Amino acid sequence: MRAAASRFGTPELPRHHVPRPRGLDLLTRADAVPLVVVVAPAGTGKTSLVAEWVKSGGRSGDTAWVTLDGGDGALGARLGPGVFWNAVLRCLDDLGVAVGHDPGPAGSWLPSLAAAVVAGGRRLTLVLDDHHLASDEVMVDVELLLRLTAGRLRLVLVGRHPPALPLYRYRMTDAVLELGFAELAFDDAEAAALLAAVGTAPGRPEIHALNSHHHGWAAGLVLAGRGARTRSATAPAAPDLDVADYLRREVIDALPGALRRFVLGTCLPDEFDDALAEEVAGPGADDLLRAARAVAFALPSSREGHHTYPPVVRAVLRSLLVHGDPHRLREIRAATARWSRRRGAADDAVREFAAAGAWDELAETLANERLLVRLVLEGAGGSLAPSALRLRTARTTVSAAAVVRAAGHLAVSDPVGCADELARVPAHGAERGRAAVEAARSRLVGDAATALRSADAAARVLGGELGAHPAGALPMLVRQCRGVALLRHGAFELARAAFEDAADHGEVRALRADGLAHLALTGAVEGTLADAEAAAADALELAGEFDSALGGHATAHVALALVALDREEFIAVRRHLNAAQPVVEPLPRYLAHHVTAALDAAEGNSTSAANRLHAAAAEARGTDPWIADRLRIEAARGALLDGHPGLALHELDVLTRPSGAAAVLAAAAHARRGRAEDDTAAGRALAAVADGFPSVRDRVEALLVEADLRLNHHTSGRAEAAVDAALRLAAPHHLRLPFRHASPAVRALLAGRTRPRQRPAGESPGDEHVPVEALTAREREVLGHLTELLTTEEIAAAMFVSVNTVRTHVRGILRKLGVHRRYAAVRRARELGLLDR
Repeated sequence: MRAAASRFGTPELPRHHVPRPRGLDLLTRADAVPLVVVVAPAGTGKTSLVAEWVKSGGRSGDTAWVTLDGGDGALGARLGPGVFWNAVLRCLDDLGVAVGHDPGPAGSWLPSLAAAVVAGGRRLTLVLDDHHLASDEVMVDVELLLRLTAGRLRLVLVGRHPPALPLYRYRMTDAVLELGFAELAFDDAEAAALLAAVGTAPGRPEIHALNSHHHGWAAGLVLAGRGARTRSATAPAAPDLDVADYLRREVIDALPGALRRFVLGTCLPDEFDDALAEEVAGPGADDLLRAARAVAFALPSSREGHHTYPPVVRAVLRSLLVHGDPHRLREIRAATARWSRRRGAADDAVREFAAAGAWDELAETLANERLLVRLVLEGAGGSLAPSALRLRTARTTVSAAAVVRAAGHLAVSDPVGCADELARVPAHGAERGRAAVEAARSRLVGDAATALRSADAAARVLGGELGAHPAGALPMLVRQCRGVALLRHGAFELARAAFEDAADHGEVRALRADGLAHLALTGAVEGTLADAEAAAADALELAGEFDSALGGHATAHVALALVALDREEFIAVRRHLNAAQPVVEPLPRYLAHHVTAALDAAEGNSTSAANRLHAAAAEARGTDPWIADRLRIEAARGALLDGHPGLALHELDVLTRPSGAAAVLAAAAHARRGRAEDDTAAGRALAAVADGFPSVRDRVEALLVEADLRLNHHTSGRAEAAVDAALRLAAPHHLRLPFRHASPAVRALLAGRTRPRQRPAGESPGDEHVPVEALTAREREVLGHLTELLTTEEIAAAMFVSVNTVRTHVRGILRKLGVHRRYAAVRRARELGLLDR
């Protein structure tokens, strides 16, 4: 008779048992119900908790316990009716219920047995440990016995699998108490006591990390604690070998085949929902999910409708999956990828498609316009590039694959490979993506005119001229590329509008970073250093780990190097130049040459500086005439600072087009040469600056040249007025370099000036000498909305005015505060006390 294999009597508590008052409190509710079901995976402390409850409540006289034994301990039907009922009858006999042994079929004697229990007048408790080893046929009779005893017999079923009972009936009448893994999980205090009991005493942070890793799973904590005697007790990146072996043998290997396939199929994402469960399991997913919650550690996550596995369990499941059937692994990865794509988790979908070798689906996913822009701008450091690069050698059948490959080449700064792939795109396939990637490629190669034509051509493919705030990531990328091309032509205002759109409205983080970086570069070139510094800092924060030729990282550092140069912070200049390397995009690369030459000059190597500038200008002459002129202007400045105004004027004679910077430098050269006819020439040059739209730096330098001319004519009062105006203009930006480059006479005037006034508390250095035109009431109202980060459309709706009216007010605010961007206007208004801080 198999009954002999079962064990009778309440088991002793384990040596490392930890009192669990939370669980005991839950079990006190068992006094009101006829059925208690404690179901959880192996090693969760089911038996020890129920044994503690029996021993602590004085129930020994009215409680019998049998631990069923099914041979190998696996889940499923192991005990037949005869073996099971002989064990039950022995327990009842121990409790004083007079029954005969080996009574025959249960259906014939259950009523008399139930009558004997009721006649005893006592409430009896029978604990069936490892009840999952009993067959479903047995459970039908168990349910009948419960109903016939009318509450006089309380059954406590402890096991790894839900009993084959109609539990929904008991739930409807609150006649069942159910405890699962969530209720059995150890909290941090209980985990600390358990670890101490096995000889490990980690600190509180380590306990929390370890317990979170195991989600309060007792066996995992014990095994990890024992292993931690010789190593750190923090949550391991991979499961402890003993823990992994226990999980595999006691939990996963014991699962029925369909349930095992289910948990392996849902373990790849950190969380899964019913949709993924159905993807991997089909129509029976609901039943399998309920079973997984009961016996395989599946838990509700913090997001409604989602489930997860404890990290330690998930790691073991993933290990088993990866080292199992390769074909099944690919199927699960592809199913997980499709589920991730449907729910908008693009990075997860891309990673899993690549791992599954589902190349067509990977290409189609990456051809999504938003992802294509990310791939181009995030570069090799982005999360998409590793998967996209695997498409280089993969066989695909979709036309979008060539565009994705081209974007992948661009991500790793390979414009030649990009062009080769674009040539393979079918004539009528993926036109939008092909045009946009070509526009981005043109930023790295070719001349400024070609880059502008490429961007305009892409704009036509994407639906005509790109106005402000174009919808979609791909049109915004093209508008940004057009802005870069315009900046290479020296069209600052048009370029700035494109950069502001990308910075404020770009759907992709790297696109916003790219817009901000080029805004910073524009500001640094024009001398609005405070705005440039803020925009570059924001760009680098957004760029994060991205390190792309086009993603703004290098551009932002070049902008910061220019800012530091103008402030004479030479250590910072070198730091930002080093951080920018390699600089691939033409304009920031040439400006980096300018900064390096300025450092050489500052260290007394004027010849080296001149050679570097001339070489860079010669390289840029055929592709970027504007920056070539800019480099020649810097070469002329070097000649002027070395005391050769004639050579400076000669350098300026070869410029391809006039500019404010060239006119100011020409005026300075004429003023320093000191000839009578030079005064007239200097005056004409300064007038040309005033007639245009000079940058901040040009205006400051023009005022200093004017001061030099006034000193030449012995009108020191007017010279001081010009210097005062230059100081007021430069103060908000901490612009210093033009004052160092001023003539010796002007520098002497600056050195002899009285110390600046004492600033009131709370006033920033940039507040000195900066008069601000009063804002209108409407402008103040708009400024208040800007602090709330509202869009133009939202401000218009809030104020009941048109969008154009709001834009007019915004332009007025920017002009009056002397800034170019909204966030800079808010910062400046707070500095001036126009807003509450």
